[in-house]
Amino acid sequence: MDIIRLKNMEFFGHTGCLPEEKENGQKFIVTCEIFYDQIRGRVTDSLNDTCDYSLVYSRVKKIVEEDRGNLIEHLAWVIAGDVLRTARDAVSVTVTVSKPDCPVDGKFETMEAVISRGR
Repeated sequence: MDIIRLKNMEFFGHTGCLPEEKENGQKFIVTCEIFYDQIRGRVTDSLNDTCDYSLVYSRVKKIVEEDRGNLIEHLAWVIAGDVLRTARDAVSVTVTVSKPDCPVDGKFETMEAVISRGR
């Protein structure tokens, strides 16, 4: 199994349950792990035979910035579906959405949701 990982992409979005989250927004950190049986580009060394990192990045950015939903679980699900449509040769994807400034009273590094989807 081969993996392409877009790790710790940082975006600003408005996903959240509280009115102030939707109004003010906050930082989200997204990691996408895209799984392949074999990445052809490892042999051919051709951009045509691998995932277009730039395209995946720009689509994830657009989703996070435009989403106005409540849950990071749902946001991760939407991103995972889009990545599978974009990376056509991928067999599955795991998306982690982290919310380091989650409005929870307590000491923590981040709250995150991890969603895996396959074909």
